[in-house]
Amino acid sequence: MTNKKIQEIIENILGFLSLTDDQIKINFTDEDQIQVNISLPEDITGIFIGRGGENINALRLILSLIISQRTNTWPKLRLNVNDYQEKREEYLTDLAKDAVEKAQELQREIILPNLSSYERRIVHLHVESLGTVTTESRGQEPRRQLVVIPKTK
Repeated sequence: MTNKKIQEIIENILGFLSLTDDQIKINFTDEDQIQVNISLPEDITGIFIGRGGENINALRLILSLIISQRTNTWPKLRLNVNDYQEKREEYLTDLAKDAVEKAQELQREIILPNLSSYERRIVHLHVESLGTVTTESRGQEPRRQLVVIPKTK
């Protein structure tokens, strides 16, 4: 299926949510990733993002499922509303830095609860790049937690 057809699918679905073409920007990267950016007035941004990003994640899943059904391949879809993803990633890296410092200072495990699998992955990768502590995920969804573990001296 062509990028043009995938773009039409995305625009049609988002049109059902009363979004206009000027609010939607779709880019296709060289790595076969689909980047969908939605620009909204601030007063309705929260409706699309939801608490903890629940709505934006659900919308991304719905878009992915529909594209997958039509193309027989799972798309690498990144959905962003008013730069929420960048702001969230910045928050998560700050959270990771704080947890790393606390784990090293106190020499004990620090638990970061209530993160989605995507968010845990961001923290895992950031902490891994520091190399001073390790991380692991424990428990079962929806109570899965990320644990920052100090390396023993």
